[in-house]
Amino acid sequence: MSKNCYICNTEMEQKQTSINTGWGQYKLIVEGVSAYVCPKCGEVVLEGKDSVMLQKLSKSLAEVSEDQKPDVLNLTEVADLLRVTNQTIYNMIKDGRLKAYKFGREWRFFRKEIEAFMSGGGSFDIAARGKSSKLNKQDADIISKYV
Repeated sequence: MSKNCYICNTEMEQKQTSINTGWGQYKLIVEGVSAYVCPKCGEVVLEGKDSVMLQKLSKSLAEVSEDQKPDVLNLTEVADLLRVTNQTIYNMIKDGRLKAYKFGREWRFFRKEIEAFMSGGGSFDIAARGKSSKLNKQDADIISKYV
């Protein structure tokens, strides 16, 4: 069965590859994973069973005992935990959805605050425009133009 790359539409090759995965300070390199790899852009697409296996490995790392989890997380660890990009985390800091502390040029987060946010302790207002659910004139004009 052949697959085409969803980025560049080149036919992908099925091969065994290594996948970097993990959570927080824990990093894993899993070798021998069956995947489709694009020879042109390098995009990797996993087989369903291998994707499930990697999710279970990552979940087992997330379920380590409380004394083994780091109390302070960096930006990349929070992005991995929330399954979003680093830019999304920056946006969430800027609009106040996430509480962060800056040490020099680095952002740090308390794990308990992130877990509270994930369990519904935070606000889930409009993500695209920050915490305010009111439209400004520019947004209203754009919407009325296309509606």
